[in-house]
Amino acid sequence: MYFHYINKWIQLPEVEIKNMTFDDNQHTVYLRVAPVQKVQPCPYCGSDDVHRDGVCYPRHIRHLPLVSWKTILQVPSVNQKCQQCTGHFVWQYGFAPPKKQYTKAFQEHLTEQGQGIPVQALSHFQGVPYTTAERYFKQGLQVEREHTQMTCIQDAIDREQLVLGIDDVAIRKGHTYNTGIHDLKGGSMLDIFPGRKKEDLQAFRENHSYLHALNPVAVVMDLSYTYHRFIQETFPQAIRIADRFHVNRYVTDAMHEVRKEVQKNLPRHAKKQLKRNHRLLKRRYEDLSTPDQATVQRLLTYDQQLKAAYRWKEAFIDWYDRSANADQAKNTLEHWYQQGHHIQHKAVESAIQTIQNWETDIINYHRLRFTNAVVEGRHNKLKAIQRRHYFTRNRTVYDNRILVECNWNYMQGIA
Repeated sequence: MYFHYINKWIQLPEVEIKNMTFDDNQHTVYLRVAPVQKVQPCPYCGSDDVHRDGVCYPRHIRHLPLVSWKTILQVPSVNQKCQQCTGHFVWQYGFAPPKKQYTKAFQEHLTEQGQGIPVQALSHFQGVPYTTAERYFKQGLQVEREHTQMTCIQDAIDREQLVLGIDDVAIRKGHTYNTGIHDLKGGSMLDIFPGRKKEDLQAFRENHSYLHALNPVAVVMDLSYTYHRFIQETFPQAIRIADRFHVNRYVTDAMHEVRKEVQKNLPRHAKKQLKRNHRLLKRRYEDLSTPDQATVQRLLTYDQQLKAAYRWKEAFIDWYDRSANADQAKNTLEHWYQQGHHIQHKAVESAIQTIQNWETDIINYHRLRFTNAVVEGRHNKLKAIQRRHYFTRNRTVYDNRILVECNWNYMQGIA
């Protein structure tokens, strides 16, 4: 029987197929193979004067599936004897380590198939023990993480007009946090480390020398004094941009404080309608459907102060979208301040004071229009990874999986 096409399919040039059998019940194909070469050089002295000394036992090694069939290679363990140093050794195959039950290609296959799924599901789909799937997946994950992170960092170092994003993500909200550093222009995640306090950031800077090789023109972050001081000390040449969506949240929250106070004094029916549809007030008016726009217009008729606060919120979104440059943005922002003062509400005044304190960093958005929107979307993936890991205590595996999965599309794009 001719097997030369299957020999090409399995991509193992060291061996050739001698026979093939099928087990329909187990959905498994067994390939009996033999080495192509007659002898193998002595691993002790390197001599080619080697004689075969019989076959002691056949090895069963799992290989990549053939058309969804589980593939088992029946590989002979050939005893050999060197005629010069009289050493005895067993034939070594390059596609499978000694005494292992899986080929290197299958181990890499487990790593690739494990992207985005729990190890338990990987074990079930591939038909291997859980401990085996976990061991090979973690080994491959470590190698993949090192290659991925090195590639992303080098690309960031070589990138012109590099823009970084820094933000925290909760492991346990209100208690434990991680901080991630992202290449916003390239679309990759450079690193993740535990904590978000000053000492955590300083320790990260001291232990990661590649930060000094980065030369960003801008860094996007929220209104955290700790992050701003860290970026100012690490990248003094970069402009600091306050993330648009974090800033807009202060204005939206102030509007809802006005809504809550107004809601208390409304008649029962109006109070019920305003409470039921309060989420519509948070969204931009232009993005609402026609029925939702009509609902918002009806809600704003309940109170003039609420109507003024809503228009003030909408004006701030328009300020972000319609300011042509930083100078125009600064002038327009003064008019927005005055619009807020006319509302005469403490929550609005507090939001205005916050905007004034961070005015330079907020206006910097109009010098270089970047936000952390991609970072916030990536945080949803991090939370999904945490749920799959059941909040594992193995920090190395946690970091490896995050950096590999979050950069998977990026690595596929440059491959």
